[in-house]
Amino acid sequence: MTLFMTGKKPRPRTEPMYSGGNIDDFPLSNGIEYIHFIASVQNSENFVINQSFHDGHFSGIFAPSKRYSPRPAVSWTRRHNYHSFLELVKENWKVKNGKSKHIFSLACDENLGFGVFSMENYGIALVTITTDAQNKFREGFHITACAARGSTFYVVMTKGTEEYKWQAQERFFNFTTSTWDRAKGEIMEKYREGKVITGICYSTRLRQYFVVMTTIPERKTWKWFDGIEAARKWMDSLWEYHPTVTFKDPIDRKTIVVMTTDENISSARCT
Repeated sequence: MTLFMTGKKPRPRTEPMYSGGNIDDFPLSNGIEYIHFIASVQNSENFVINQSFHDGHFSGIFAPSKRYSPRPAVSWTRRHNYHSFLELVKENWKVKNGKSKHIFSLACDENLGFGVFSMENYGIALVTITTDAQNKFREGFHITACAARGSTFYVVMTKGTEEYKWQAQERFFNFTTSTWDRAKGEIMEKYREGKVITGICYSTRLRQYFVVMTTIPERKTWKWFDGIEAARKWMDSLWEYHPTVTFKDPIDRKTIVVMTTDENISSARCT
């Protein structure tokens, strides 16, 4: 599968569309930027439900959701530094025509900056750092997105969303750890209790992971892979499941894929 489209405009601006073809037959051109990929949602009902940067590359999951149908207005952008990112957050908070926009998904990278996908009237959202997150849990907020840049973990905390309504999110399990093996046992214990990874990122400067696990009623499964092709075959074999999180570990280079049976997602594509 690949992302491309035909048209009169030059590549790569015509490129981020799902074709169903093979990437070997339709190789992507050089110079495709973050906003070109995200803009593929423009003429669809899709959201960017999960995204991340790794070694200058973008990884994202695109899917529609019956929770938000028809889809509210969305926007996307990339901000190169924290100050311009913070200005964007403040600007989106301003109510226009009775509506405001809040961050739906977030990605960070040392060089690429902040990749932001926002949606109108998506609960009440704020961006904070991990040390401030505990107080917001007491006020009814959930962590809905997380990303790391430099020595800081950024978390998007939202109140009043459809996805997290009535869902338990253990505030003591939004933890940092320096090794994945150290976390694996605790993650499996929480998985058996009905929780699943809903957010994961890694700070290269701190050499620490940040993991968020949430209780969901749907069936869920997750697995690590050495390569993307093996991950795609596994996802294709579980036709009743849909990917909700993908993450490439910068330490061992393996990729984790989280899948659920969310009935509100009719289809999903990983890019």
